[in-house]
Amino acid sequence: MTTDITPHLQMPASFDRARRISVVIVLLFDIVFWLACAFVVAGSLALLFVLPNLAAISAELAGTAATEWAKYSSLPLAGISIGRRLLLTADFMVAMAPGLFILFHGRKLFAGFARGVVFTEASIAHLKALGFWLIGSAVLGVVVQLLFFAIAQIRHPDFDMHLVSFLYGAMTYVAAYVMDEARRIAADNAEIV
Repeated sequence: MTTDITPHLQMPASFDRARRISVVIVLLFDIVFWLACAFVVAGSLALLFVLPNLAAISAELAGTAATEWAKYSSLPLAGISIGRRLLLTADFMVAMAPGLFILFHGRKLFAGFARGVVFTEASIAHLKALGFWLIGSAVLGVVVQLLFFAIAQIRHPDFDMHLVSFLYGAMTYVAAYVMDEARRIAADNAEIV
């Protein structure tokens, strides 16, 4: 694989607007990434520790939650064992993992744009990783739903398939692959000249 001849190419003045917008996008990625991390931790802790103590927190809330849960599951809400709660927590974390990776690689990609680093190996690698994790989120989404329906004993499972994420992921991955090939051809041509 070729290395970057000049990692920070002089970008035209028209790129300054894209650079400024990229700084804002990086900030938004940072905020959403840390909020998502906090949500994963809070959700996991809630599944493990709040769910079994729901009745002790509020009888009205426990009754409402149990009634709502009974509409969909043949398993009583109070009867969810620690083993099932651990499986539900693991399932939740697996469901959230692709989103965290998408946010991480998206942030890295736009951070490079903000620095003027556009068509480098690193930016193309982050674009490929974005595509990979979009595809992974669609595939893992089906697996996670299957496991959730089995663990929670849902009576009438209703799958939510994210085919658009799969399609966007495939398009992003192929675009990154084409960009990588174009970089390689350009580097080979530069060595000849």
